[in-house]
Amino acid sequence: MGDQELQETEEEKDLGVYVNSSMKFSRQCAESVKKANRMIGIIKRNFTNFDRKVVLNLCKALVRPHLDYCVPVWKPYLRKDIQLLEGVQMRMTKIIHGMRNKTFEERLKELRLMTIEQRHLRQDMITFYNITQGRKNMQVDNYVDILGESNTRGHNMKIRPSRVRFEVRRNSYFKRIWKAWNKLPQEAVTAQTLNKFKNSIADCGIFKGRGDLLSR
Repeated sequence: MGDQELQETEEEKDLGVYVNSSMKFSRQCAESVKKANRMIGIIKRNFTNFDRKVVLNLCKALVRPHLDYCVPVWKPYLRKDIQLLEGVQMRMTKIIHGMRNKTFEERLKELRLMTIEQRHLRQDMITFYNITQGRKNMQVDNYVDILGESNTRGHNMKIRPSRVRFEVRRNSYFKRIWKAWNKLPQEAVTAQTLNKFKNSIADCGIFKGRGDLLSR
């Protein structure tokens, strides 16, 4: 560029997100988990009240932002990375009074929490809703085809992703969200406000009916 020779690189950090040539985002997952676990350690060292409400509020303010920051960009698809992220929630829920001896599934059910994977899917849906509402500066028809009215069940804003030629794009944002979006109810995709959209998808089967006390 000009007189400056551009160097080839395999990985760069841009706006806090590690991006590499494979687009697998394993480094980003590891860094996010490291920061989130550090916050849990700080909570355990500096608080003595591990009541349910206290811990969930602390985690909402201090832990979750590290797992959710810019996640539509780097949401993992490798099982090992998904499990790595879920390990943070396993550790977080264990410190709540009365939860240590319960299984992880029991803790989630009693606390009415989604898994990390479910919550990230929810965030994907919210992001696409905002795109359809013109709240994101993005031309959606460059990435998906809007099918509109069809003879199949469901809403009238179904989408189909554009074909991809390269393997690196097979797990990109639009390729991973279209099936879940197409399963949403009509009242969700036509919701007039973001809060109405969130309420409409709260009981969808893809979220298994969990309220997610950390979601609001």
